[in-house]
This record gives sequence, structure tokens and C-alpha cells, in this order.
Amino acid sequence: MSRVERIGVIRQRRARQARLLEKRSDALTDVLAGLQTIEALRARLVGIVPDEARDKLQALGRDLEGLLKDLPLEIAALKVALTRFNRETLNVGVIGRARQGKSRLIQSLTGLTEQEVPTSDGDYCTGVTSVLRHEPGEARAEVYFHTERSFLGEIIGPYFTRLDLGDAPLSLAGFARPLPALNSGSTVDGGLYKHLAGFHTYLPEYRDWLTTGLPLPIPRHRIRSFVAQKDEDEQPLHAFRAVREVRITAPFAHADWTGLSLIDLPGLGEANLQDAERIVDAMQDEIDFVVFVRRPNALGDAIGTEDFRLHQYVHAGLGSGPALSECSFLIVNKCVTPELDNSKQAELMAHEWVPGSPFTVAQTHIVDCSRSEEVADVMDKVVDHLLANLDHLDAAHLAVRGEKARELRDRVRKFTVRALSIAEFAQPSSVWFLPFVELFNETHRRLATALAGLVRTLGQERSLQDELLYTTLEEIYEQAVAEPGHPSAEEIASRAASEGGLSIAYGQYLNEARARLSRMFLECEAALHSRTVAMQRQVAQILAGPGELAGLSGKDGKDFLLDVAARIPQVRDDGTSEVRYALELLAGFQLSYRGMLQHRVRACLDGLRADQPAYPFPVAGQDSGPDDTSVTPGLVRQMLIVCYDEALSACRADLRHVLADPSAAIFAIVEEFFDRVISAAGTDDEWRIFYQDIRTEAWPGKFAALAERSHHLREWSESVRAVADLVGEAAHESQSQGSAA
Repeated sequence: MSRVERIGVIRQRRARQARLLEKRSDALTDVLAGLQTIEALRARLVGIVPDEARDKLQALGRDLEGLLKDLPLEIAALKVALTRFNRETLNVGVIGRARQGKSRLIQSLTGLTEQEVPTSDGDYCTGVTSVLRHEPGEARAEVYFHTERSFLGEIIGPYFTRLDLGDAPLSLAGFARPLPALNSGSTVDGGLYKHLAGFHTYLPEYRDWLTTGLPLPIPRHRIRSFVAQKDEDEQPLHAFRAVREVRITAPFAHADWTGLSLIDLPGLGEANLQDAERIVDAMQDEIDFVVFVRRPNALGDAIGTEDFRLHQYVHAGLGSGPALSECSFLIVNKCVTPELDNSKQAELMAHEWVPGSPFTVAQTHIVDCSRSEEVADVMDKVVDHLLANLDHLDAAHLAVRGEKARELRDRVRKFTVRALSIAEFAQPSSVWFLPFVELFNETHRRLATALAGLVRTLGQERSLQDELLYTTLEEIYEQAVAEPGHPSAEEIASRAASEGGLSIAYGQYLNEARARLSRMFLECEAALHSRTVAMQRQVAQILAGPGELAGLSGKDGKDFLLDVAARIPQVRDDGTSEVRYALELLAGFQLSYRGMLQHRVRACLDGLRADQPAYPFPVAGQDSGPDDTSVTPGLVRQMLIVCYDEALSACRADLRHVLADPSAAIFAIVEEFFDRVISAAGTDDEWRIFYQDIRTEAWPGKFAALAERSHHLREWSESVRAVADLVGEAAHESQSQGSAA
């Protein structure tokens, strides 16, 4: 497949992505319109609903304000991405500091001349961005000028801000007036003021171009006069100051560049604020791949501050898209002439200074930018890399937009959930209070009954052994017997020889056996945790079922308890809540091995301590001693086995007395919870206030029917449901696209 064909395949892929982005943009536009309708309704309802609903409407207004600000920004970002994926070309940006050989490289690649791509060995030459595209036929160009508004806002305004000159002018007539003087105490580089003064002084030379409006077609011999800062005779030009960009189409020397464009950005290095902005804007909107061009000084050079600053500007332009190290090359411009030879410095830069520095690129190549064949060869590598990796690079741009879309959908979905309850709140208490009292009394009775039943059941089981803990301990005993880890006599003899005697080896083996057994018993933690989780799940199910609180959380167990606790209002004068305290207490409860069993196990393992073993090593001078040949490695092994078996037996004997402790602890905490939320004085009032606050979530539909009788509340509900449906459809569409991909 030729390069042109491969480019065509990528353009087809991008076209499919563009259609998906267009659907996403349309969906967000519909959601934005729906939210704007809701905001208009909200503003109307605030003045006619009861106080309780008014407070909620005002809180919703704050959420709406954020959404109504962020959605247009994302729609604009999608349009930028859509432009990228709808482009007919893949764009390679050529970027570098001034006088590094960018224009020379473009000339060598395209076959264009000083007329279209001017160069200069002296001062700065290129003054504007040029977009060059291969097309058969005669070379032609279109010049796109700034408007008065964009010139003052994008070019002149930043100078006034940076130099602290006061308010920027709002018209060309205002800019034509004398410039404010630079503050004598200013620490800003005076070069910035000098550059601004250039725009001011030569305004009459380019002012008329700022009012042309439409693009200006020009022949190839006039291109230089609009893009360069000086003509062929080194005389200054000023039309470039009014130019936003120039688009050039011409037959390139290499025809297989069909479908690709070069973007030549002005050299960075002088006090020209908008150059950096152009780089960032181009990266965001236009450029798919970056080629940095750097010509080392033959007398000595290195990657320096200005290079890193340029790299940072381009990195900023990428934003959250692909990493710069994945979508950029560095071309080190080698110049070999009788007057200049920077070959050595080029080698040092490419192979020593760049690697490992913050100037990260995918590849670095040394090229003489004046040699067409060398430039063509390295640009082949650029194109091949671009074609091989473009899907991945595009995916990085899409991932950013996809993540933002998910975030916005989630925010809108949460908003609609809260907004739907407003209609049910926005009714006089005379309408909803009697139905609420009946529902609350019945629900509270069922909740108290269910919790009392759980306490009664757990009380009957509190003296029973915990079966999961019993099973875990039996498995530990079996493992300890099957895998004791005792060393062989030969291993004991070898260790004694290396450590200084059998007694030392014996002590070390005892300590290791103690550590091994202790580690086995840590497995009890999982059994105790499971018992805790099961209890918390039981209580959560009662609160969700008989307690009608399932609508407050989509979670379970401990997380459900915490979600409910977070919704309990501060109803007592001191800001406390007995119900919230009890929920947090139960959610924080944990049966643990360290708290219930570890101290017992460690006491049973004392016989495996080197300093006080259950079977002491024979002392010298008695029947046998450390150096007595009657103490053999085989005897030491038997001593280890005895100590190990005794420790394990002690654990089994002692832990059988605690098998019912988890059941007793579970009963105690649940009974404590019952006393706090049901038996304690004042909890009935707490529950009543709490259920009054969450009544539309506890009994969905019960109060909605009452709200439907009101036209304005019905209109609110319908508008919110319409937005909720749009978000649901967008989420489903996104999942379908992800599955297809």
C-alpha cells in the first residue's frame, strides 16, 4: 500500500471518529438547551413554592450555574476536535527558534523557493504561520488577516497586560494614540516594550489590511511580502503584522506527500508574545505531529533554556492529548561549508545532550537541511512514524473528550435525580403531611420490629461457636501438622557448623518455627472480617427493606450505613444525632484477629522462644553439654518437634474457649445499635425529621402524584425527565461505541 493510500485509510478512520464526535456534540447541545429551559423554570418557581422547596431550588441553581458554564466549553472543545478529525490532510508542524533552518528544510522538502518560503541568515525572517499543502498546478496562496478585534485582543492586549500599561485599547484609533510610558520600576524585559512600539510605530503601514475581511488571493511572487519581516534586499516589511496565517498550495518536489500539509510557525526567540501563543493554538487545533529544528553553533552549543522553553510551549499546546515524546522528532541541522562546520556539535547534541534531558522526542536525526535527499529521507521516517502511530495519538485526544463527556453526564444525571424531587417537595405541608405521617408510622414500626428480631436471633446465638472461625482454625491446625517445616538432621548439622554450634542453630530454628506458626494464625483475620461484613449487611438490608431507605444509596453493607449516616440532619440543639452516631459506630465496628486472638496465640508460642524454649538445650556440665557428642543433630531435631507440637497443642486448647467470642461481640454491637436508634430517648423525633427530609426518596411516587395536580410542577418534572432521558441515551450510545471499538 502506497503512502497516499495509507493516508487515505487514516482519513477514513478519522471520518468515522468525526461522526461520533458530531453525535456527542449534538447530544450535549440538546442537554444544554434542556438545562436552559430548566433554569428558566427554576427562576419562575423560586417565587411561588414553599420555603423548603425554595431552599432546594436555590441549591440546584448553583449546580445549574456550573453546568451551564461548563457545557458550552465542552461543546466548543468538541468542535475543535471535530475540525481536527474532519481535516482533509495530516499536518506536520515545523517548529524552532529563529535562524535554525526551518525554512531551509521546508524548501528542500517541497522544492519551493525564497518567494514562497523566505529565509534569512541575518535577522528574524518568517513573521507569520504558513500552511503549505501539495497540489498539482500553479502555486497559489491566500492571506488571512486579523480583524481589528482579534488584532487588539490577541496581539496587542497581551503586551499591555504583561507590561502593566493599563487597559488595552479597544480600537485602532485608540492604539494609534501615544503609547503609555513603561513604568521606570518595571522588572519586565524592555525588549517587550520595544516590540510593542514596533507595532505602534508602523501601524499606518499595515492598518488597512485589518479591515479587509475576506481572505486575499495572491500570486506566488507576492507571498514573501506578507509572511516575511524583510524583503530580499533586507528592507523591513510590515504587512505580516496584520496577517493571521497564509495558506499556500503548490506542487511539492515529492508528490507522495499528497494528503499531508506542512505548518511553518514563526521562529521563537525575540520578544514576540504572540509567537508562543501561535504555537500553543496550532498544537491544539491544527498540528498532528511536530518536527523541531535545531542548528548547533559550530563554536560550541548545547540544549539550553530557550530550547526547553520552546519545548514547554509545545507541550502546553498538547494539553491532555498524546505525550510530546510520542508525536515529535528533533532534526539537528548539520551545516558543512568552508566557512562553517558544526558536525561535531551536531553529533554531541543528538547523542549526548538531548538523551536524558527534558527535551523529549520520539526520535532525533542529524540532517543537513539544505540537502533535499537528506531531508526527504528523514521526512520519510516522520511520515512512517506518523502513519504507524496516528491511531494511538488520535486515541489520546478522544480519551480526553470521552472522560469529560462522562464527567458531564454524571454531573447532569446527579442533578436530574435531585431536581426530580423538587416537584414533590414544592407543595404546601397541608397536602403532604397527613400521608407522610401514615407512611412514617408504618415504616418506623416495621423497622423497629425487624431490628428487634435480629437482636433476638443474635442473642440466641451468642453462646454458639463461630463456624467460620472454627473451620479456619481447623485448616490452620491441619496445615501446621502437614507442613511443620522441620529441618533435617543434615540441615541442622550444616547450620550448626556455619553458625557456631548446635545450641545457636537450635535457637534460630525455634524463632523461625514461632514466626512460621504465628503467620499461619493471621489467616483468622479474614474469617473475622467476613463475620463483620455479614452483620453489617444484615443491618443494611433491614434499613433498606423494612426501613424503606434503599433509594438513598446503591451500595451495600458498611458503605450503605455510611451513606445513610451522611444524610441524617443535625436535629438536636448541640448538633449531634443519636441515629447518625449509631450508624457510624456500626459501620466502624470490626472483629479483628489482633484484637481477639493474637495475644492468646502469642502466649501459646512462648515455648518456641530461643531464650526460654519448652525443651531447653542441655547445659554444659550436666548429663551432656553443647560440646558433648551425645547432643546430636538428630536429637536437636526431636527437641524442635517437641517444642513445636507443644505450642500447637497449647493453641488448640486455648483457642477453643474463644470460638463463641465473635458471636457474643456481634450480638453486643447490634444490641447497642438497637438501643441507640430505637430505645434511646428522642430517637423517634430524629427518625421523623429524617424521613420528612428524604420522603420523596423513601417513598418514590407517593408524593409525585400530588405534585402532578400542579401545572407548573408537572412542567418542571417533564423538563427534568427529558434531560435525564437525553443523558441516558448518550450514555447508552457511548457504551455501544466503546463495544464496537
